[in-house]
Amino acid sequence: MTGSSLALLGAWPASALAAWAAARDAGRCAADDVLETLQHYAQVHELDPGGGALDLLATASGAAHLCVRMPVPGDAQGLPPGRPTEAAMAAGEVILVDDREHGADGPTRPLALIPIGTAERCRWQSMRYDHPIAVDQLLSDSPLGELEYDLREAVGEAAKAIGRLGGARGGSPADLRDALAARVTASQIDLPPHDNPRIDRVLASCDQIDAIISLVGSGSLGDSGAQLTVADDQLRRLNSLARRARSAAINALIVEFRYR
Repeated sequence: MTGSSLALLGAWPASALAAWAAARDAGRCAADDVLETLQHYAQVHELDPGGGALDLLATASGAAHLCVRMPVPGDAQGLPPGRPTEAAMAAGEVILVDDREHGADGPTRPLALIPIGTAERCRWQSMRYDHPIAVDQLLSDSPLGELEYDLREAVGEAAKAIGRLGGARGGSPADLRDALAARVTASQIDLPPHDNPRIDRVLASCDQIDAIISLVGSGSLGDSGAQLTVADDQLRRLNSLARRARSAAINALIVEFRYR
């Protein structure tokens, strides 16, 4: 399912599925709404081993707890070592499904749902963790208010990182704004209707940081390797913050739908 002729899978399909599945559990949308949203990410969704989009939705719905994580190498976001975490790091996100009956609490061995594929076909790996995880506790481990404050400062830092990079810059300032806007759009998550503007603000800041990091990483902002190396540590820290904040925002939305 790779190749330069195939379009890439849209950003954050696991986050979208988790949010829409929680909205469906709360009676805020229908199954058809979730399936329509999934088609924005890929034409065909397959659950491995065996199953299609309806089976995927059934797996993510009605669980005791549902949580999103966005781990990368060096930042496991509280996930234990093992094949599911390694696969989640490769994909960049995972849905943790505590598939016990509603009302169950405490650590359990959850399912990990991990999307891999292209805009034509997305295969969702389903793996069982060997070690117990308290999925319900992971839902609220990062206060959204604190992260929103940190993100406001981080967006300014990321913008300054661009300003400090030297070398030739292709195009005009308008070209740069257009490139940033396109990357912001590409990073956005398709969410169900909700009533928490803070979630939208946090995600918008994460999208801006991702866009700036992507633009710097494209090599179009400078040709000095030394300058890029200096910026690399800062951008890696900003990327980690954006991932923690984005997963916290999605989890806050899950809590809003399923527990309030």
